[in-house]
Amino acid sequence: MMAVGHARAATRSLCAAIGAVLSTGLAFDAAAAPVEFSEGFLIGGEAIDMARYANGNPLPAGDYAVDVHVNGEYLRSQDIRFVIEDDPQIAVPCLTPALVRGLPLKPAFLEALPAEENRCVDLPALVGGASTTFDSGELQLSLSIPQAAQAIAARGFVAPELRDDGITAAFIDYSANHYRSQGNDSSYLGLQGGLNLGAWRLRHRASFTHGSQGTRHQVISSHLQRDIPRWNSQLLLGQGNTGGELFESVPFTGVRVASDERMLPDSLRGYAPVVQGIAEGNAVVTIRQNGSIIHESNVAPGPFTIEDLYPTNFGGDLDVSVTEADGRVQRFSVNFSAVPQALRAGSSRFAVTAGELRDTGNTLQALRFTEGTYARGVNNRLTVLGGAQLGEDYRALLSGAAVNTAIGAFGADITHSRARLRGSEAVTGNSFRVNYQRYVARTGTNFGLAAYRYSTRGFLSLNDVARAQSDDWGYGQRARQRYQVNFSQKVGQRSNLYLSGGHVAYWDSARRRNDFQVGFQSTLGRVNYGVSALRFRLGDGRQDTRYSFTLSVPLGRSANAPRASTQLSQADTGRQSQLGISGSLGESRALSYSLSGAQGSGQNSHSAYAAWQGSRGNLNAGYSRSGDYRSLSLGASGSVVLHSGGLNLGAPVGEGFALVQAPGAQGARIGSSTDLRVARNGYALLPHISPYRWNIIDLDPSGLPIEVELLQTSQRVAPTAGGIVRVPFQVRRERTLFIDATDALGQPLPFAAVVQTEDGAPAGVVGQGGVIQLRGAQDSGALIVDPDGKRRCRIDYRMPDAPDAYGLSWSQAVCVPQPLPPESLQAGTPEQEEGAAP
Repeated sequence: MMAVGHARAATRSLCAAIGAVLSTGLAFDAAAAPVEFSEGFLIGGEAIDMARYANGNPLPAGDYAVDVHVNGEYLRSQDIRFVIEDDPQIAVPCLTPALVRGLPLKPAFLEALPAEENRCVDLPALVGGASTTFDSGELQLSLSIPQAAQAIAARGFVAPELRDDGITAAFIDYSANHYRSQGNDSSYLGLQGGLNLGAWRLRHRASFTHGSQGTRHQVISSHLQRDIPRWNSQLLLGQGNTGGELFESVPFTGVRVASDERMLPDSLRGYAPVVQGIAEGNAVVTIRQNGSIIHESNVAPGPFTIEDLYPTNFGGDLDVSVTEADGRVQRFSVNFSAVPQALRAGSSRFAVTAGELRDTGNTLQALRFTEGTYARGVNNRLTVLGGAQLGEDYRALLSGAAVNTAIGAFGADITHSRARLRGSEAVTGNSFRVNYQRYVARTGTNFGLAAYRYSTRGFLSLNDVARAQSDDWGYGQRARQRYQVNFSQKVGQRSNLYLSGGHVAYWDSARRRNDFQVGFQSTLGRVNYGVSALRFRLGDGRQDTRYSFTLSVPLGRSANAPRASTQLSQADTGRQSQLGISGSLGESRALSYSLSGAQGSGQNSHSAYAAWQGSRGNLNAGYSRSGDYRSLSLGASGSVVLHSGGLNLGAPVGEGFALVQAPGAQGARIGSSTDLRVARNGYALLPHISPYRWNIIDLDPSGLPIEVELLQTSQRVAPTAGGIVRVPFQVRRERTLFIDATDALGQPLPFAAVVQTEDGAPAGVVGQGGVIQLRGAQDSGALIVDPDGKRRCRIDYRMPDAPDAYGLSWSQAVCVPQPLPPESLQAGTPEQEEGAAP
């Protein structure tokens, strides 16, 4: 490996040293003239025989870590053997049968590969029209394969055998908040713990709340999960939630096998919603689904948007509460139900669940049930779907279809239920649902989701039955009809009009629930402004409507310039005006801040908020003063990962994440736009990666000491869902010595002459001005310059006691002429045949 490393250093040094000279000194005649190098371009010192560089920057035979690209796309990094074939000066890559089998070739070409694994495959001879190109400067092997020879594969697809299940590791993801208001304290801690063993993922999600009423612990879910690649599905054992694609989502304890569309390529893939609102001051946003808190965070005054929800299932309305610093609460709902999306012809989606209902809020009877759903694309326009739910004294059957038309996509289904409540006579009913989705690119009109459902009096869902069995009053809380709509319209090039809302009416109750948001947003130069109306519920259940106008202006021209914003709002509870300044600091804008003052409800309020997003976790703090109220909020979130290489801290992790391993490259940055760096133990925690897709991970060497060399700066990995993958980078840490050498007469050494160690290992080339860059220098040693030529000489070097002011180690030396070894004299060299003397 040391020889290989020196060869790599020699290759890169040579490319840097003679690249400019070759570009001007090479004369190329496309007709037939061979490449020639004019030695007249070399100034100072005698020239060496440049014939070995006639075809570029040659490599000596050996093993090299190279990047393999196929038709311009990165495939993988691997060690490839380079061998001498036709030209003794140039080594060429040996494509083994194992390497060729990893190329996207049709089976007929793979069957023609030789059985001997050590043989080199002539790819152009095997595949007509194929070609092989090697860039020695970048150590990149580029293979071109004609389309006719490529195996048919959908764009973006990663074969199961190329997916990485990851390593054995454990982690804890945490989110903690503490609030103090008028001497009352309350705290929240959300935890997600995980353990990965091969393809199995053990997950446990829980929350702790502490306040004046004591401490409460709630388990959100606890389950064991793994992939079933053959079925493009996931197996879940334990606590989870059924999907809400067809039937209403229910929490359960049992077993579930369901399709996972993420395993499909992008071209074959058929929703967590965005939660938006406005906070009057420093506030706490809590989002619940099915009675469980799935998200809670501190927000600064003004409009907020939450896009990174981790819902417990694919359906179920989100209940959003915004708690202000003075204790006031506004509540609204965000309808969250998946559209019955059309499937491509021949594709299908299924889910099978068996277990018992899990009570998350002391409102459900633990009924045993099974559920199965199936959808299949019949052709490009029609998708049929169906399902069944069977439980104790309950059954429901569903059938429907989705149709693509010129005026939009329609979905319709009907569910028939039959239930018996506490020994009473059976009740039956039907529920009808119609969905519509349409996007008109020409006008910028988008009906993201429009849905209507009507249920007859006798219709009961599985949740309804479980509530009624637990509490007779639960029977009267059944929805009769509901509709929801999400609409947006692009106005001009810089403006957007949006509307979202929903309505729910209940049987045996005059209660209605109406929630909507409507607004207009636009920009004028660098100024942003908007008007909006929001319907929400107060803490006592009464509904109110807030009308708002917002204006945001940058205070400077730089990208990090702060922005001044103002907000005027009117509601039944009063009028409020707010003025604030917000911005971010730092190269990666890790620190964000907000200062604001507001006037309304007969009193003034002031708020300050700051948040830090660091590579080892996130922190936030806020302070508010409103009349006699004082409040303080503190928050922290992050993750702790335990693995065989040690313990690493990081930002909150997603479903899966990566551990970048680069021992010896402490401080190296992951990518170029983040402040995520390799820690002292040689690892960096990359908190988010996409499952079943190639993720390109780059390591930026800038800022590393000169003695540290990254043998790779880019890797790719395709993890499975929930995988914790290790992404290793080869790092070599060696001392570098710059030798300013001359010959015995004080003249510069031959430019581009090969340099070797005494034992014949490649050590680089002579650069401009006779300078030799020696990596892996010992305290002292010897080098041979132009070992096979007429300028052969020997340099004895010694490392200086200390580097110079720039951190570089320099040495001066004289290259003493040295005769050729006896074996070279016996073989004869071109110089000797010409009678040249050193």
